[in-house]
Amino acid sequence: MYEGDDTPDPEPAPTPDPPNVPYGNAPQVPYGQTPTYNPVVVTKSSAGVPKLALVIIGVAVLGGVAAAAAGIFAAVGGPGGIGGIDAKDPDDFAEMVEKLEDEKDTTVVTWVGLYTDYIIVDVPYTDDPSDDREISYTWRGGDLEEWTKGTSTDARFDLKEIDPSVIDGMCDPVLAEADGAEKDDCYVFISKPAEGSDVWFRTSASDEFGKSWWVNYDKDGNEVDRGHS
Repeated sequence: MYEGDDTPDPEPAPTPDPPNVPYGNAPQVPYGQTPTYNPVVVTKSSAGVPKLALVIIGVAVLGGVAAAAAGIFAAVGGPGGIGGIDAKDPDDFAEMVEKLEDEKDTTVVTWVGLYTDYIIVDVPYTDDPSDDREISYTWRGGDLEEWTKGTSTDARFDLKEIDPSVIDGMCDPVLAEADGAEKDDCYVFISKPAEGSDVWFRTSASDEFGKSWWVNYDKDGNEVDRGHS
């Protein structure tokens, strides 16, 4: 007959401590923590402010360690890449027009944004005036790069009608208004004016307190009005 063994089971071997991580142990990461998202929005209307683009910047704080993932915009700060031009230089502007004609066989556009070292230009998708589709391209001195596709009801105009020389010095008045603003803080937007308006060019810059200043010009580069918001 089998009689039970009264010998106690051996104690399990102790679990060894984890090895130390060089330069200090890694922090504990709480699972399921929800990152916060801060949207940055830039808009454009037919009056010449930049078109709607959304940049989502997500910041997740994990055990005191911040992990930031940022999408870089093309519009204030610009779409990705580093340009090799001065967007507000008349010669570079004229070169962009030539490149547009060479690559896209057109110089008809609905809107142009002159930033720091790149230009954004909105080009109708077809020659049909009833077709509101358009493609936005960026130009940094090389080939045109497709950026976004969308629709627009902005009036079309031919860039060959624009005299590049009127752009020279156009930022000076708005920079004088916007205290603390530097040369690269000024942007120039070009669009065909609505009926009853003479404004073809709008320059814009923000001062050190975040107030936005603007100066508007007609097609010949004569000042129309100025203000701030």
